Amino acid sequence: MENTGIPGSDPVHQSTTPAEATFHAPVDPTPAPLAAPAASPRRTHSLLLIVAVVFVALLAGAIAGLAGGYAAYRFAPAQESSRQIELVGDQTEEVVAAAASVALPSVVNVDVTGEQADSGSLPREHPSVPIQGEGSGVAYQEAPDGGTYIITNNHVIDGATAIVVTDSAGERHDAELVGGDSESDIAVIKVAAPIPTIGIGDSENLVVGQLAIAIGSPFGLEHSVTSGVVSAVHRPLTNIGDSDGRYPYVDSIQTDAAINPGNSGGALVDRRGLLIGIPSAIYSDTGSYDGVGLAIPVQTAVRAAGELIEKGRVDTPFLGILGQTVTPAFAEQEGLSVTEGAWVAEVTAGAEAEKAGLQTGDVIVALDDARIRSMDDLILTVRRQSVGDEVSLTIWRDGDEMTIEMMIGIKPQDLTTE
Repeated sequence: MENTGIPGSDPVHQSTTPAEATFHAPVDPTPAPLAAPAASPRRTHSLLLIVAVVFVALLAGAIAGLAGGYAAYRFAPAQESSRQIELVGDQTEEVVAAAASVALPSVVNVDVTGEQADSGSLPREHPSVPIQGEGSGVAYQEAPDGGTYIITNNHVIDGATAIVVTDSAGERHDAELVGGDSESDIAVIKVAAPIPTIGIGDSENLVVGQLAIAIGSPFGLEHSVTSGVVSAVHRPLTNIGDSDGRYPYVDSIQTDAAINPGNSGGALVDRRGLLIGIPSAIYSDTGSYDGVGLAIPVQTAVRAAGELIEKGRVDTPFLGILGQTVTPAFAEQEGLSVTEGAWVAEVTAGAEAEKAGLQTGDVIVALDDARIRSMDDLILTVRRQSVGDEVSLTIWRDGDEMTIEMMIGIKPQDLTTE
C-alpha cells in the first residue's frame, strides 16, 4: 500500500507556560461602618482553630473517597468493572461501538466450496476446478420452521456445492441455498438454527457524510468492524457490469468505510446499528481497499430477498432495448437533434418497448419526470421502477419530440438488454 504521508506536514504542538499573574481582591467602595468593639484575641483564635479543623476533616474525607473509588475501579474483578455501552436513540458516548454491538450478533461468516468451469487453461481431463471462498452474510428473517434466512451476495455463493455459516458466537451451521439473482447480486441462504435478525434501516433517505459502519469478514477475519461515511448515494456504476451485460450496481451506496475481499454480503449499518446496505464491491486498482466501497441499498436487497424466499426468483424491471449514451460527437455523427440521452440501438422482439412502438434510432431523454442524460441514467431509472408500472417516455425521433406510454416488463433470464 502506498504511503500517502507528506514529510514535514505533521502539526507541531508547542507547550508554553503562561506568565504568573497576581490576583488582587476587589476594592469595596462602600464607606466603612463605625468601629465595633474589638474581638477577644482568645475567641478569635478558637474560631480560627475550629474552622481549620473542619476544613482538614472535609479535605481528608474527599481524598479518602477519591482513593476508595479509584481502588474499587482499579482492583475490582473484570466482570464487575466492565463497561456496557447502551444505545439510546442517537445519543451515546461511543457511537461506532454501540452500533457495532447492536448489529454484530446478526452478521455471519460464509464459507463456500464448489466447482468452477474450466476456462481452458487446464488439460481436458480436468473439466472443472475446485473452488473455495469466503464472504459474509446478514441474518434477515426468521423462517417458519425456526431457522433463519440470511442475505448475502449472489457472487459469494455462485457455484457453491456446500455452504457453512459461522455466527458471532463461533458456532458453525450448514446452510442451504434458497435462491440467488445475478441481476441484483442478492442471494438468500437458510440455516436451521435461530440467529438474531438485524433491524432494517432506511437507504432512501441517506445523507452524504453520515456515519457508515461495515461489518464482515475481510480476508477471512471474521466479524471485523470498520467505519467511515456515506460518500455518495444512487451511484450508478454500470461500467463494471460483467461480461454478459448484467449491471448489479446501478443504484449503489458509496462509502469510504474499509471494504475488502470477504466483506461481500455483510452489513453496512447506520449509527443506530440498522442495516442500510449490503457491501458488495470495491472500486480499486489494487484489488483491495482504496477508499471506494459499494453497497447495495437495503431496500433493494430486502425486495430481492423477499422475492427469492417467496418464489425463488427476482423479477427485474425491463424496457426491452439495447442502447448507448448520446454524446455531442455521436449526435453529430448520427445527425441527432439532441446531444444527450439514451440512443436506442435495438428493440427486443416481444418486449414492452416493441409493443409501445419504440424504434431503433429513437433517443430517450426522459422517463416520467426523470431526465435521461445517458444510458446509465436510463438503466438506473428503470431499475427503480416496479414490474407493471405505467411510465411515460419522452423521446426524439427524426427531429421531433414525442411521448410514448408504456408498461415496465419483466426481464427474461437469458437476455442482456435493458
